[in-house]
Amino acid sequence: MAKLIFTVKKTENSIGYFGGGTINMPENIWPKIPKREAHQTHLCTLYPVFFKNGSLEKTKQISIFISIENHILGGVKETTSSKFTVNSTSDLKILNEGYSKVIIYDTKTETNNLSLSETVLGKKYFELDSSNKEKHMDEEHIFLEENGMGLDVSKFKNIPFFEQDIINPHPKYSFYLQLLEEDIENNLHVFQNGIGYFYLDKNIKKLKSGNEAGIFFIQNT
Repeated sequence: MAKLIFTVKKTENSIGYFGGGTINMPENIWPKIPKREAHQTHLCTLYPVFFKNGSLEKTKQISIFISIENHILGGVKETTSSKFTVNSTSDLKILNEGYSKVIIYDTKTETNNLSLSETVLGKKYFELDSSNKEKHMDEEHIFLEENGMGLDVSKFKNIPFFEQDIINPHPKYSFYLQLLEEDIENNLHVFQNGIGYFYLDKNIKKLKSGNEAGIFFIQNT
C-alpha cells in the first residue's frame, strides 16, 4: 500500500491528476450523463506510469468520469450521485446504467485539449508516498487486524476501507485506488461526504481506445 500525496503543480513523480478543465482525448468517447445531453465530469486521469508493470501503453491513458448535477441549494444532487453509489455488493448492478465511466483511450496528437465537463473540479496532481511505504503497510496491517478492513485514507492498492458493506466486484476487476472526498474537493461534495473506489479491468492490455477499463463507485454513511 502507498498513500497518495496531492500537489498543486505537476512533478516528476506525478502519476495522474484530478479535475481540471481539459483532457487530451478523442471527443467522441467523452461520456454523457444518461438521459441527458450534458457531458459527465472528469474526475481523474491516470498516466501510463501509474501502471508500473507496463500494462498500459505509453500512448494511452485512463480517465474516470462521474455524473454531476448541481443542486440549487449548493453541492450536487444526491439523486444523480446515488446512481454510482454502492453500499452493498448487490448494488453493483446500478453501475450498468452508466452514471460513472472508466475509459481507456489513445491520447490525441493535437495540441488542443478537450474541455467538455459541465461542472469542472479544481485541478490537483497526485503521486505515491513511496518513502513511507513500509510504515503505511505496518499501519494497514494493524488496522486490518482490528477492523477487518484497510486504512481509511486515499491510497493505491492493497485493502479498501468500506463505510458500509464490504464490496466484492467481479474477479475480472482489481482494486487500485481509494479516494477520500476531502482530498479531492471540499465544496461540491461529489462523493456525498463519502469515499470513492476505482477497480481496474485486469485485461487492459487487450482493450481498445474507447473501451471501458474498470468501474468506479462511491460509498457514504
